[in-house]
Amino acid sequence: MNDILELKWRLPLPDLLAQIGLGAHAKRSAPCPLHEDTNPSFSAFQTTRGWRFKCHAGCGEGDEIIFLEKWRGLSRGDAIRLYASLAFAPGAWGFDARPPRPGNTALGASCAVPSLGARGAVRISLPADAHEGDEHELRTLACLRRVSFWAVAAMKQLGTLRFGTVCGEPSWIVLDASLRSAEARRLDGKLYAQTTHLGERKVHTLRGSAKNWPVGLLPERELGAHFKRILLLEGSGDLVAGYHFALGTKGEWLPATLLGASVSRLHPEALELLRSRPVRIIPHCDPAGAQASERWTKELISAGCHGDVVSLQGLRKKDGSPLKDLNDATELHPGDADEFAQLLS
Repeated sequence: MNDILELKWRLPLPDLLAQIGLGAHAKRSAPCPLHEDTNPSFSAFQTTRGWRFKCHAGCGEGDEIIFLEKWRGLSRGDAIRLYASLAFAPGAWGFDARPPRPGNTALGASCAVPSLGARGAVRISLPADAHEGDEHELRTLACLRRVSFWAVAAMKQLGTLRFGTVCGEPSWIVLDASLRSAEARRLDGKLYAQTTHLGERKVHTLRGSAKNWPVGLLPERELGAHFKRILLLEGSGDLVAGYHFALGTKGEWLPATLLGASVSRLHPEALELLRSRPVRIIPHCDPAGAQASERWTKELISAGCHGDVVSLQGLRKKDGSPLKDLNDATELHPGDADEFAQLLS
């Protein structure tokens, strides 16, 4: 299974289609390459569990391997062997292996005090060397946060994760596709050093960020019908954990996070996106988290959204200590596994 997952991250469906000469079909609506199609009936789309295709005229749906089975009339074993040969062909590696830009031009921009008066079309200020991340960076982050490699790889592929130099330190950055909000943490897990304007801190909000926008929330055209439920979390650490647990569920959860319990009101456009989907909130296990989840739930309901809250209170880590947040659940006590599983059912 891990070998197949590696193939999927080496050569995701859009790259596979491009490599076999069908790149024009790697979009939401295109003629189906599996039959004579005068009306666009083929879709290529992404979920937290990977890329999928679907022919709405009846050719079927599935992942990269199933596509090769149908395209070439292959057995599953032969399709996997063909997929492997394509994935390991020169130039097929799916990760962005380009080295960061030389110099440290990101230092001044990313360490500046965030603009408190940002409005309208203001977008976050990413470091100059921001990049998607190579395999080593992804594995380093997975180890740091105690999550699966495939969780951080899914974040990267959905555009929710980037890497770069922030305040002079190699960092991982969570952000959303509309570039409304982003937060950085050091890749070595240490604190950012004190500056003229800021004290020591474990997180650094990038300039121009709107904290009332849920990081990781995709535009409507990307949400589509594929992410039926939203997991609304608190903080960048829990966003990574959210992807870790979403990959292990049968439901199509999309994790998104608000950058701190101090957020009082959600962005109006975010509420509009959330209106048609159930939203489940998992707050931190502290008074601030409880108060925040109560505020967010009331706001969701008043905006016509369906929202509920589930609590991690009473669940334990392996050492018997109580969970403080969702990331702690990556070290969940085996005796609490069934109860925890119900939270994402």
